[in-house]
Amino acid sequence: MAIMEVKIMGQRYKVKSEESDEYIHQLAEFVNKQLAELQQHSSTVNLHNLAILTALNLADSLFKCRERHAQTKKEMGERLRRVLGLIETNMEGQI
Repeated sequence: MAIMEVKIMGQRYKVKSEESDEYIHQLAEFVNKQLAELQQHSSTVNLHNLAILTALNLADSLFKCRERHAQTKKEMGERLRRVLGLIETNMEGQI
């Protein structure tokens, strides 16, 4: 497990992870962009409040992504069952 340093909103943080340096820096860059975007559209300048609002926005995105994934998985399962049903029906007609 490696320890690397990232900079988020001017603050340095040490991160211990098994992921690559590049991946951790991509995460930090993403968080920085999210914080900066929210800071532009918010009247709050308190970093703590910005961090909490950013965390809520990211959690919202995660939950919506999980919901879409679950829906896609359900739809794919239904399609697969229909295809298998058609194959079985076709196979029965050939026997």
